[in-house]
Amino acid sequence: MKGHATIPWSSNDEWSQVFISIKKIDGLYGGKLESVSDMAVKIRQKFEKISEAIDMVCSQTCVQCKDICCLRATIWYDLKDLLYIYFGRNTFPESQISKKIQKNKRKSCCWFSENGCTLSRLDRPFVCTWYFCPAQKKYLALYDQKMKKRFDQVLKEIKTLRNKMEEEFIRISIP
Repeated sequence: MKGHATIPWSSNDEWSQVFISIKKIDGLYGGKLESVSDMAVKIRQKFEKISEAIDMVCSQTCVQCKDICCLRATIWYDLKDLLYIYFGRNTFPESQISKKIQKNKRKSCCWFSENGCTLSRLDRPFVCTWYFCPAQKKYLALYDQKMKKRFDQVLKEIKTLRNKMEEEFIRISIP
């Protein structure tokens, strides 16, 4: 359908196959994937540095929002997210992100609740961390330019690491 994103690995079977594939590649090339694990850990550490501050910005902006991203956007875990979570968090999401119908009949991210996201920031798709809506940008511009610069720098570093991590994983796993 035009205008609608197709979510990869949305069936339980596809999701299981992705997990099995990553786990099998880890088993086959474990030692060679140390650089992938190292990058995933660095990503986690960078997330940890900014998570509390981002949550504070969200607590000041999202509660007043009339166009909540979690209701509007269609998001999913991409390969970079899965590699980060598997190698950096030593876990794997139970399922792909999906939409659920809220009491008001609107669709939202399956992890959205009245109190916001029920996933820790470290376990969310990266888009949920790097995307700042206009209200959040305005808030940061008005109240904390230094924090905005810090976010921009750390998020740029995370993006670079995610790209390198994925490239390295693919390079090693497809000899």
